[in-house]
Amino acid sequence: MNEDTKNFISEIEKRNKVEIVSKGSSLKFCLVAEGLAHIYPRYAPTMEWDTAAGHAVCKAVGVAVIDQTTGKPMQYNKPNLLNNYFVVKKQ
Repeated sequence: MNEDTKNFISEIEKRNKVEIVSKGSSLKFCLVAEGLAHIYPRYAPTMEWDTAAGHAVCKAVGVAVIDQTTGKPMQYNKPNLLNNYFVVKKQ
């Protein structure tokens, strides 16, 4: 867990109780999609192939994957396949 992630969590803890779940990245997408988790912040490097399937599952059930640089849904097939940091959450 890097400093950016700790800072993000710290802001949420000011308003809500936080439980940190240690699981693989794709499983965290599924936990949010299933409604068993509220938010998944990813402030560490990922590539498009790491997130595409989880993003598709989330999109199918109305869960957003928001690019933290643009504030818009994460895009794919970019010239550089490295993702920006993102947050997965209900819309």
